[in-house]
Amino acid sequence: MRAPPPPVRPPAFRTPAALLALLALLAPLASCQGLGPALGGPDVRGLVRRGESLVSFRHVPATPAPGSPGAASAVPEFTVVVVKEADGKLELRVGEHRPRGAAQAHASRPGDEFRNLAIEDVNSDGKPEIVSTWTGGQLEIVEVLGRSDDGSWKALLQNAGQIIEERRLSDRSTAFWITSRTYEEESGHPPIFETVVYRWDGSAFNAIPTP
Repeated sequence: MRAPPPPVRPPAFRTPAALLALLALLAPLASCQGLGPALGGPDVRGLVRRGESLVSFRHVPATPAPGSPGAASAVPEFTVVVVKEADGKLELRVGEHRPRGAAQAHASRPGDEFRNLAIEDVNSDGKPEIVSTWTGGQLEIVEVLGRSDDGSWKALLQNAGQIIEERRLSDRSTAFWITSRTYEEESGHPPIFETVVYRWDGSAFNAIPTP
């Protein structure tokens, strides 16, 4: 007695390798050349131009959220990107939401090499600030961007040192501890470093004595 033949299974669908390669090529091109989000990627229309590449992307919803009790949308939704331009230089750009993409509202280049991007409330005003860290030469650089009442973005802090540290304070604001070399040492002696603390005083980040 012969064994019954094995069941016939439908052939598995396989995407041709050429099609996969084409999709991988079109995804960054579509998003970076004003064609809108491709294959679920971020919408960077108006912020990343032809010949540029996207390094970092953050989209921040409106604060407070539209429709919440008492919401006046104190901070509308915005997008922050770091892009590598055609000449290889990096730039941070802030875009405000529009129906057809983000319109660039601010651009800055605090340093040569981008390190980190955070969106957080560092001055305890209930609104998000943009904190980016960079390097330039042998220094670390920090830039804090805040939104003005007229809707523009301005630098609340931009400083550099050998070491930069963020510390959350009891009032939920953030102090920046910046350690730099003073170059006051005598020849043949170890380098001398000094730490300056920058804390929000209600209108600006100003230096205070080291605790």
